[in-house]
Order: sequence, then structure tokens, then C-alpha cells
Amino acid sequence: MKKLTASVLLVVISSSFAVVNAQQRKNDTIREGNIGEVVITGALGLKKKADAQTAAVQVVSSDQITAASNPNAVLALQGKVSGVTITNTNSSVTGTPKIQIRGMRSLTGNNNALVVIDNVISSAAALNQLAPELIESMNILKGSQAAALYGSDGVNGVVLVTTKRGTKGRMRVTYNGSIDFESVLNTPERQRNYGQGWYGGKINVENGSWGAPFNGPLGGQTVGYGIPLYDYNGDGHIDVNPNDDTATPDDPAMIQSRYAPYGKDNVRDFFKTGTVFQNGITANVGDENSYLVMSLDHLQREFIVPDDKLKRISAFLKAGTKFGKWSFDAIVNYTRQTTNTTDSNLYEDLLMSSTDIPITKWKDYPDNAYAWNIYYQNPYWSIKHVRFNSTTDRLNLIGSVGYKINKNIDVLYRSNLQYVGSYNNQWNDGWSSTLVTDAAAITSSYAQSNASQNKYYGDLLVNFNYDLTDNLNMKLNLGHNFQNFSYNTTSAGGSGLIIPGLYQVWNLSNPTNPYSLDNTRGSYNSQAVFANLDLAFKDYLFLTATARNEWNSVLPEGERSYFFPSVGVSFVPTKITDIGGDVLNYMKIYGNISGTANASSVGAYSVRNYFGLGSGFPFSASGGLSFLSPTSQTDRTIRPEKVSKKEVGLSLGFFNNRILLNGSVYQDDTTDMITNRSTSVASGISSLLTNVGKLRNRGIDADINVTALKSENFRWDIGANFTTYATEVLEVAPDTDRVAIGGTSLVGIYAIKGMKGLQLMGTDFVRDDQGRVIVDATNGRPTVTSTLQNLGSVNPRYLWGFNTSVNYKGFKLTATADWRIGGKITTELLQNMAFSGSLPASGDFDREKGFIMPNSSYLSGGQYVANNSVYYQYASGGTGNTLYDGVEYYYQSQFGTVGANQVVSASYFKLREVALSYTFSSDVLRNSGLSGLTIGVHARNPFAKYSDNNRNFVDPESAYTTGNAQGYATVGQYPSIKSYGFSVNVNF
Repeated sequence: MKKLTASVLLVVISSSFAVVNAQQRKNDTIREGNIGEVVITGALGLKKKADAQTAAVQVVSSDQITAASNPNAVLALQGKVSGVTITNTNSSVTGTPKIQIRGMRSLTGNNNALVVIDNVISSAAALNQLAPELIESMNILKGSQAAALYGSDGVNGVVLVTTKRGTKGRMRVTYNGSIDFESVLNTPERQRNYGQGWYGGKINVENGSWGAPFNGPLGGQTVGYGIPLYDYNGDGHIDVNPNDDTATPDDPAMIQSRYAPYGKDNVRDFFKTGTVFQNGITANVGDENSYLVMSLDHLQREFIVPDDKLKRISAFLKAGTKFGKWSFDAIVNYTRQTTNTTDSNLYEDLLMSSTDIPITKWKDYPDNAYAWNIYYQNPYWSIKHVRFNSTTDRLNLIGSVGYKINKNIDVLYRSNLQYVGSYNNQWNDGWSSTLVTDAAAITSSYAQSNASQNKYYGDLLVNFNYDLTDNLNMKLNLGHNFQNFSYNTTSAGGSGLIIPGLYQVWNLSNPTNPYSLDNTRGSYNSQAVFANLDLAFKDYLFLTATARNEWNSVLPEGERSYFFPSVGVSFVPTKITDIGGDVLNYMKIYGNISGTANASSVGAYSVRNYFGLGSGFPFSASGGLSFLSPTSQTDRTIRPEKVSKKEVGLSLGFFNNRILLNGSVYQDDTTDMITNRSTSVASGISSLLTNVGKLRNRGIDADINVTALKSENFRWDIGANFTTYATEVLEVAPDTDRVAIGGTSLVGIYAIKGMKGLQLMGTDFVRDDQGRVIVDATNGRPTVTSTLQNLGSVNPRYLWGFNTSVNYKGFKLTATADWRIGGKITTELLQNMAFSGSLPASGDFDREKGFIMPNSSYLSGGQYVANNSVYYQYASGGTGNTLYDGVEYYYQSQFGTVGANQVVSASYFKLREVALSYTFSSDVLRNSGLSGLTIGVHARNPFAKYSDNNRNFVDPESAYTTGNAQGYATVGQYPSIKSYGFSVNVNF
């Protein structure tokens, strides 16, 4: 039986599911009354009891990770862990999740959590490809003191992953299989009152939704759409004059359809039902001294975009043995993942289409580069002729050897070699036509790249364990760590292929315009010495102190060495006296303080400022090579950012731990913050990466877990977790009060002095003191601010997670949901939809009668009065109807130039997972040859509700990067996905 615990007593509980210790042990059943005795695996694989943890640690069990058969172990954490934010930077067939724990500590450096797999540093990408069935548990080290031994790598918290190991007894074989059916969760709302066209007329090759109304004379009639599919007149000429649509209904070569909304959602109809097949078989065996685990897993995903595919195969071997004073452990994990995708920008083209376009009718014409207009490519052409292929190999070798000198001292050396090799190629077949001259030709191209990364990680540990007195135990760990990282990338490509379909980069005579010629290699390393001291007084008072000194080769000489101290205490008063009677049975108080550092902003070799090749006049005037000093440079005396952290927490158990509460409060202060600082033009450089500024990050993690009902055959657990944090910019460069983090010139993401959280900055309409848009009293047109305005913070105010689990005999029902309150997000999609006339607000009224700026006012008699009668007008061009032309001009030309129009609320409620399973009893399986059988059904992301002003325009969790510029989404990100599936687990 696995050890049962409740992570609230470890420090935080994120769910009501069973939480287990990372390793199975003899006689490991733990009564609810002594949960604090559970052993937790921490930094560097060091183990200690939950009572002795002096910082926030949360354990997520294998059952929680695999409850809904999520093929991505990172996304399986969503809603289950307080203080942890998971962002999916794209929803393509691969997906790239970002893990962030307790907000930000750096503006330009890395804020992502460190991922450690089997006690060696790894990556979120590696965890993303690890078969979830292989994971025994994930320990989330949120508190700085818990992660202090990892030095600068652990400054943002740690996700510590422990894979399964062999169980005692005969060999056991387990099969895990599941099948999922994926579909689009939602698509942006678009107006359904006007169809394809421009200036109020139906034009078969236009990309806008500015055509005639569906309820007008043309509504319901059969009309032609797009470019003729062939030369139906036989004269070698196709007329695609955008202003000549008189013959369209009778053109036999054109797609025909009714002038009315095509189905319920013509964009959703484009996407197919995707499938995910997962199959894995694991064999394990073990005894008191040895164990062996072997696993082979296969994943195949057919995406919702036709022909987009992912395949992943992974082999895993884990073994260990002990004899005498020696112990040996080894892990071999190999993964190969291949993907084949098209250009995700086709989603943007789909959303720019009017609702009457019969998109799916072009499925049989994939060789026509243009479909229903002459501006955007046919998505089916892109699927066939624009492809991106990637193959990634990951090999992870871990070995450790231990020697027990005596009962008090042992030595361990752990080494790890990681290799990642990737091969990528992409091509565009190109297209041109002598018949369709109004549609731009598409230039063919091909490119490929090869990249490899090698990382060596090694720990030497000397461990001491002494009882100093009858009541005082001391554990001391001394160690050395060495890491070396090397990389090599080669790429080449070109456009304008002379021989179509010849995809050979080494034959550079085929592309007429070579590009992306690159050959980059480099390496860097770090090493450290460290110490960890644990003192335990009886069973109720604990102290942990750590020290680590690190040397980092990317920093300039004289700044490469930095020191990390930490100290923490834990006190369990309920082990001394019965202070709560029958009500309060457990209390734990803990606190810690630590100093860390972060040098992730500094790139390898960046302090050396190598010259680069110059281009353009006058550098290439003589035909020879010329060199330039880089305009963006790094301070040659740059220092690592220093981060000091403080944390206090309280854990409580009531009614024999039927109610479990926990709360922790923390503060992180960053000094010597690394920032890109603008410089004088006369200096010859545009920016300098240097130490300027201060940050302060404060937050609260809180959790509750309640066993609502409990009997011999029935149990109902309910859990909730709460997170809030705010990062305040205390100081930036002396000559400015803000630092640009990302975004665009229209809406940028900034850190602003005195503000909490990253802010969206952009232009806005000039408003009166009541917040109404001020318009001209004669033409209804607004004025736009000449300076950037604060449009809101990208950071949420509160995050809630909800979990429940119901167990009745062999049945188990689980569910997870989360709720985000507050924050803003900007998306490029709103600008594009406004231009094309598909934005809901642009079609919810009679365009012929014009529109009045919502929430507007104008000056009258020296006062601003509500505008209920002054229509937006445009005086020239268009149809001559100033009211109609005002509508089209505003959405096409002004809406997209105002940053405030591109921002929506990022609040949401999501039902993450629902799963129902049944485990057959041993009596039923007695004569079957099986030792266990569980079948289940599940759903992932079956429901999501966004804020009212976010009409499915953007998933609030979207981001275009795993970096710090969160709160901005591009138009090339596919819609969010929901899935329903079945699973089976068989034990032999």
C-alpha cells in the first residue's frame, strides 16, 4: 500500500486527492493522525519528515497526474497546486507549457521553475515528453529554503520529479492505454449579419465581411465565392476583377453557396476531430536489495488540423542494487518525438473570413493557393504545400554509486549526461498563375537546421548522521556540484527554388536567394560547493541551514563567485502538549530566510561583445567583408541579481485531520536587477544590459482540504487552494520610470516603477472625468491620446483551484477546476477582426444608419454631456453615405490604431478535468489471470467561461513566449482544445 498523506501538512494542499510519498517502503501505512511522519524527498534527493520541512513543499501523487490520462504531465498540474501558474504558449500539436512558481523575481532573466527529474537538473521540455505513467510523484519546492541547495538554478522554485521504481516480489507487468477524441473548445464570436464583400456589396474575391446584409435582397440566394477554379471559358483568361461580380452566380467553375451564414460556425467546421492514442507497458521486479523497472511507451496524436501529427516513443530502464556497503543505481531514458505540421497562421486567415464562406468546400482543391479571396492563402493549400518537420532525440543517462563508511557516514556520487539532438526542415512549394493575375505569387523556399545540446551534471555528497544527545539529532551533508553545457547549431535555407520539390540545402545552387546560413557553437559551465545542516530536537523542533558558493563562467572575471545562505525552523507544538483537545490535533509553524542569486539574463560570451558582419552601404561598397560593433551590449562588470527571500507558514489539522488548513506568506526582494538600459546615441550602442533596479514580490498561498464524508466503503474529499501575489517595481534606471518587457508598439508590456505587476501600455481615447470617450460634437469622431496610457496589469489578483474526489467501493470520481480573477491580456486578433468587419460589435447594428461611439460624450455649453445622437461620420471615399462610411472607416482604420481596443479581461473559470473509473475487486479477477483491472472515462477542458468582454477572442492563459512577456497573444495560436476519452489499466 502507498503511504497516504495530506500535502497541507507538508506545507500546502492543492487538492483532495490522495498524496503519496515518493518511494514505497516496508510497513508504509500511515495513520491520518501522524501524517507529519511521512518522509518527503527534497533537494538533491535528501529526505526528511514532513514535520522537519522548514519551507513550502507540496507533493502531487501519480494518481493526480494520471487521473484524466493527460499526455502532458505539466498541464496535468493545472488547478492542483497553489502558488503555481501553468501557461500554454501555444495549443498546436506539440504545445509549450511554462511553469512559474510564486510570480517574478527578474525582469529580463529566467522566471521559470527549475525541473529536476530523479535528482538531476532537467527541463520543462523533458518533463513534457516524459510518459506520465512513469512518474511516482512530483514534489513542488515552492519555498526558497527548500530549493536553496540548487543555488541560482533553484531561485524560482523547483518541480522535483521522481520516477517509479521496482516493487518487492515477483515481476509485475502493467499495461496502460487510453484513447482521446479532441475538438475545438471555442472560437471567437463573429458578427453574423453581413457577408463577404466591401462597401456594402457582395464581391466574391474580397477578404472582408463588409458585404450586403443577410436579410437584404441578396440574402438566401445562391452566389459564387472566390477565384474560379479553372479556365471555364477556354480562352486562357480568368477575370477576377474585384468590382465585377455580375456573372458570379452562373460561373460553373466557382464554389456555389447560399448568401447566408454557413452552418453554425464555418471556422469550427474546418477543424476535424483529433485523436490521441497512448499505450505503455511496464515491467518491474524487486526485493530487499535490488529493483528493476522497464517501460516502453508510445504516443500518437492526430491533431485537429488535418495532417498535423505527433509521434513519440520512449524507452525507460531503471535499476538498482545493494551489496555490502555499496549501492548502485542507474537510469536510461530515451525519447524520440517527431512532428509534422503546417503554418499555424492559417488560423488567422480563417478568422478573417466572413461567416457565409463555405470553407470546407475547398477541401477538394488543395492545389489552388487562394480560395475565397485573393489576399489570404487557401488553408488546404497550406496543409499540402507548406510543411514543418521536426525530429527530436533525447537521451538521459543517470548513474550513482554510494558507499556506507559506517553507520553514521556515507558517500554518494551521482552523475548525469543529457543529450538532445534535433533535426528540422520546412518547405513552401510556392505558387504562381498566368490566369489569376490579381493574386500575388507565392515564393517557394526550403530551410533546415541541425542542433545538438550536451549537458553534464555531477553531485558528490558526503552525508553524516549523528545523535548528539538523546534528544538532539544532527544530519550534515557536504557536497560539490559541477555542470557543463555545450551546444552546436547549423542551419541553411533559401527562397526561389529553381527546381521545385528539390529540398536539399547542401545544393545551394537550387535556391536563388540563400538565407539563414548559420553555424554556432559554444559552451559554459558552473560549479559549486555546498553544505546542508539539519538539527532535530526530539520530534517537535527542527532547524535547517544551508550554504552554497557557486562559480559561473558566463559572468566576467571578478563577478563569477556568489554565495547562497539560508536558515529555517519548524515547530510542532501539538507534539508537546494537547493544546487543541479533540478539535485541533495538529499544528506546525515554520519560517525561513535565504539569499539567492540569478544570472540567467547574461548569455554565454555576451560580456565579450564580438564584432559582427556589416551590411549595406558603405560596409559592402568594396565587395569585401566589413565588421561592426554590436549595438546591444552587456556591461563588462555585470553582476548576478541578488534575491533575498523570507517566508512564514502555518499548518493546522482539525478533527483528526478531517479538516486540513495551511497558509504561507512570503516576500522576495531583488536587488542589482539586470535591465536593458537605453544609452546615448553618441555612444554607438542602443542598449546596455547592466545592474539597475529593485523588485519586491509578495504573496500568499492558502489551502483547505476537507474529508466531508467517510465510512468503510465511501469517502468524499473536497479541496481548494488559493494564490495571490504582486510584483512591485521599486526602482529602475535613473533616467526612466519604466522598462519594456515585450509586446508590440501598439500595446507593450512594461514594468513601471511603483506599480504592482507587469502593465499593458498603449494609446487610448481621450476621456472625460467620467471615463467616457470624448467625440467631436459635429462628426462623432474621437481623439486618441498622444502618449501611452496604462491599460491594466497582466497579472491576476487571485487564483483559485477546486478539487473533489468521491470513492465508493471500486468507483472513483474526480474533478478539478480553477478560477482566475483579474488581470488583462492583449491579442492581435481584435485588430484583424475589426479590419475585416467580422468583429461582433461591427455588425450588431444597421451599418447604413451608422453608429454612435459607445460610452461617449461631447462638449456642449462648457460641459461634457452623454452622446446619444451624434453619429460617427467620415467625409470622403467609400460609398458616399457618410454614416455607413464612418462605420467602415472606424473599424478598418481607427479601431486598430488604439491600444485600449486590443485589451480584454483575462478572468476565467475552467473545468480542467473530470474522470470516472472503476477498479474490479480481487474476487472478480480471481480466475482471470489478472492482478488488477481499472477502466475509466474522462474529459479534459470540457468547459470554460471567459469574461463578458472576451467573447472567446483569446484564451487568457495564452502567451507567445515562455519568457517574461506574458499577457500578449498572437494571431497564429490555435484555439483551445477539449477532449473526451477512455482508459484502461491492466496488471498481470
